Amino acid sequence: MIVLLEAPEAWSLMMLVSAVAIDNAGISEEAKEAIRRWRSDRNEASPMMEKLTDDLNKAMNSHLDAKFFRRVKSRGWYETVKK
Repeated sequence: MIVLLEAPEAWSLMMLVSAVAIDNAGISEEAKEAIRRWRSDRNEASPMMEKLTDDLNKAMNSHLDAKFFRRVKSRGWYETVKK
């Protein structure tokens, strides 16, 4: 399975996660301001958002690969199996 987010989708996800962190994480006002500054640096068309999108795609797909594909030794041979 491969998941590829486009920049607008990754931006929406980043906005949602950062809003939840600001509103519900019980962090200091200083930390909330740091998240807001970090988020404002990554508008939809920025190069930083493109890099964040690439990094997010790599991390998600790496996790999915590790979760769903395993190397199993069977009868002396290693096989890739889908979980």
